[in-house]
Amino acid sequence: MNMTQKEYEKNSKLKREDVKMLQEWCVSQPHLPQMTEQEVIWFLQSCYFSNEGAKIAIDNYFTMKTMSPELFKKRDFKSEVFQANLKLGCFTILPKKTHQGDTVCFFKFLDPNPENFSLNEFIKIFDMVVMLDLYLNGTQEGLRYCFDVKDISFGHVAKLSLVSLKKFLLYLQEGMPVRLRGLHYFNATPVLDKALTLIKPFLKKEVLEMLTIHQSLKTMEQYIPLDCLPIDYGGKCDSVTSIYEKTKKEFIENEGFFEHQDEQLVDESKRPGKAKNVSDIFGVEGTFKKLDLF
Repeated sequence: MNMTQKEYEKNSKLKREDVKMLQEWCVSQPHLPQMTEQEVIWFLQSCYFSNEGAKIAIDNYFTMKTMSPELFKKRDFKSEVFQANLKLGCFTILPKKTHQGDTVCFFKFLDPNPENFSLNEFIKIFDMVVMLDLYLNGTQEGLRYCFDVKDISFGHVAKLSLVSLKKFLLYLQEGMPVRLRGLHYFNATPVLDKALTLIKPFLKKEVLEMLTIHQSLKTMEQYIPLDCLPIDYGGKCDSVTSIYEKTKKEFIENEGFFEHQDEQLVDESKRPGKAKNVSDIFGVEGTFKKLDLF
């Protein structure tokens, strides 16, 4: 059974006629790239089967990615830079889901040295992990991000780019085909407050309410059961290292998927009506003042 057939079987609200209508709409938009049926389903499901909502998300998704190549494009698996960045942090989808059926995307630093930290590369890998999970395992009931921030330092915060943060958080909320259910930070230290000072202005009210800071795993358990976590954290899944090695292996095995994504570009010269630019989508760049964090 192929993945699209599985989607129709697991989503009772997913109707073939809605998918067909959305596919026809996509074809009628000359500026948009071609989409597979599976990709169309991602957006329809993530927008709770609203065709109009899916249309907006699809346009946002491809436009934001096209206009932010530094975050989402040209992933060269063989480059020394990319391989080095894979060693800086663990980004992975945990094998077990929550009691509500939500997928958990987990992150922790592997190299705590802020000198090696690149926000743009972290965003790039982060997006790859989530999109590859959609491709391999299908739509998610919901998605919870789970961050072990024990090793975050003032050095990391000082290297955060407001432009990149704004672009990524807008994409996460308005374009990425997922049902965001929670942002969970645990092993929190006072440094996290400085990082969140930068992040919070770019979050919608309903997403801000999903953001939860946990001093320990105990308070997180009501959202993400400990069973879902790697054995390093007292959970019943494989170790962080083992799970992450599997993720990196899947990157290589599915290089063609990422090449396909890199080719899915918006052609603004063909957009019906007025063409859009970076300022239209993200706001004017270069207007941020440096925040006094320290």
